[in-house]
Amino acid sequence: MNATAEATCVYGAKIIQRHLVAMAAEVEGVRTAADIEYVHQMRVATRRMRTALALFSGCFPKQDYKKIQKDVRKVTRALGEARDLDVQLEVIEAAILEFTDPKLQPGLKRLKLRLTQRRAEVQQHVEAAMDRMLADQLIELLENWVKPLLEQSKTVYLYTPALYQLAFQGIQVRIEELLSHVPYISDPQNVLELHAMRISAKRLRYAMETFEELYAGQLKPFISTSRKLQDQLGAIHDLDVWIAFIPQFIEEERARIVDYFGNPRPLRRLLPGLEAFRQSCIDKREATYREFLADWAEIEKGKTWNNLLKLINTPLDLEAALRAIEPEDKEEQQTAPSVD
Repeated sequence: MNATAEATCVYGAKIIQRHLVAMAAEVEGVRTAADIEYVHQMRVATRRMRTALALFSGCFPKQDYKKIQKDVRKVTRALGEARDLDVQLEVIEAAILEFTDPKLQPGLKRLKLRLTQRRAEVQQHVEAAMDRMLADQLIELLENWVKPLLEQSKTVYLYTPALYQLAFQGIQVRIEELLSHVPYISDPQNVLELHAMRISAKRLRYAMETFEELYAGQLKPFISTSRKLQDQLGAIHDLDVWIAFIPQFIEEERARIVDYFGNPRPLRRLLPGLEAFRQSCIDKREATYREFLADWAEIEKGKTWNNLLKLINTPLDLEAALRAIEPEDKEEQQTAPSVD
């Protein structure tokens, strides 16, 4: 490994170590399910880890990289349904307090019951995922890779042109990915594209956070913009899920009720609350979507992504300029008269 590549990998090791510590800190809490934040923080840490691994993949032996990335992805996916259910339960608990009409309560409480039961089932999968991660020695494998590189961090100059080039490429490709969804956002029915755009905004944000140290805080406004986009599109997606899920839930409850009572009549007391909640989701979805479109128009008006590209390209332009004038400086030194 040459000095330039070594410096890039040392910087990468610092970033990966940060996410590794975050992952290790949540393992026991995820297993006990004492607080929903453990699952949330572990899932975020694994997603950030996956971004960092992708950005610094060239620092790993090919087979090691494939195994590590695969193992981290397994953890992220295993936690996905658990986190989604945790969020849904929070929403339903808030709705039970919001919809005070007694006629609306039975349907909402039934929905909370079913989600609670499902969350308990999913916890078994979560615990199994933690067991697999420990058995695969994922944390130890990453620690063994990180340790020798971190030992060099005090003696290696990190901020090389190659690192800035990696930052530019990593952020640029994620800007392009985000913008590839723009042709679809004017149609509110493009549910899948809006969700994909949220994922792209998240990936862009994580890439900027990875290289934030290189730009002395100048990436913060762009990170905030990406975070707001991610939150808005995430809210839209969550509401889309509810809007599609409630009719399915009603049919599942109908089948349970008919199987138990022999007729669907008891379902009638559940419908007012479920239908009111779904209509509330539809109204919130429309309002959130309008807000997103207005904010996106401001982002485009402000040429946000062009400004970001200019910012991350500046160190590369400076390096090129210095290389261009270097021969002239040498020539001047050679032709300048000596002074005794």
